[in-house]
Amino acid sequence: MMFELLLGHLAGDYLLQNDWMSQNKSKNTWVGWLAAFIHCVLYTLAICLFMQNFEPIWVVVVFLTHFPIDKFSLAEYYMHFLKGKGLKDYVKKDQYFDGLVYVPKPERQSLNRMDALEGGFSAFIYAVTDNAMHLILMWGAYQIIY
Repeated sequence: MMFELLLGHLAGDYLLQNDWMSQNKSKNTWVGWLAAFIHCVLYTLAICLFMQNFEPIWVVVVFLTHFPIDKFSLAEYYMHFLKGKGLKDYVKKDQYFDGLVYVPKPERQSLNRMDALEGGFSAFIYAVTDNAMHLILMWGAYQIIY
């Protein structure tokens, strides 16, 4: 069960999520809500296909465990709670294009190696935290339901 859950998670969260969904799903606009909804529907479909389980309770649980984590960037809040800083401490919205860019510390004008390393490590930890939240919640829900 865990292997199928992992494969479905990887397919749904990485292979089926395009850049538009990724960039918009946490925005508090109708586009953000739509992007999060579409992503979570595709994610739920991937999980259910790999697990070969389309029971209504499981479909609802997969969707409802994934949606709030992605929509509200709960991994970011968890990182702030646990580590005191998250991924958003290293990036900001660029005013010239629709994407995130590195933000140097106020006392520095350019990117140095330690900031780059710390920011890159934070991105890795964010991804691990986000994936762990999804997988642990679904595994726990599966244990309770079945």
